[in-house]
Amino acid sequence: MLHKISQFCDKIDTIKKCADDLRVLKYQTPKSADRDLNVQNLIETIQADCLLVANDKGDYAKENYDYSGVDHGFDHGLYDSEKK
Repeated sequence: MLHKISQFCDKIDTIKKCADDLRVLKYQTPKSADRDLNVQNLIETIQADCLLVANDKGDYAKENYDYSGVDHGFDHGLYDSEKK
């Protein structure tokens, strides 16, 4: 997995919450164009999140990354020239 187990579990929890919201919206809310749009949006969100989980393959390597994509470790980048 490319992400931590806690992130994986959090994504599954989010999918479950969306599924619960979808069930309530679909079966306990009067029909309207707005409701139907929200139902479709939740379906697409659940499908996209499931695809993310399905494609989360590979080995997890704990690195000094944040979500900006920047490696904040001192063993890369500008400091490489100083070590040589």
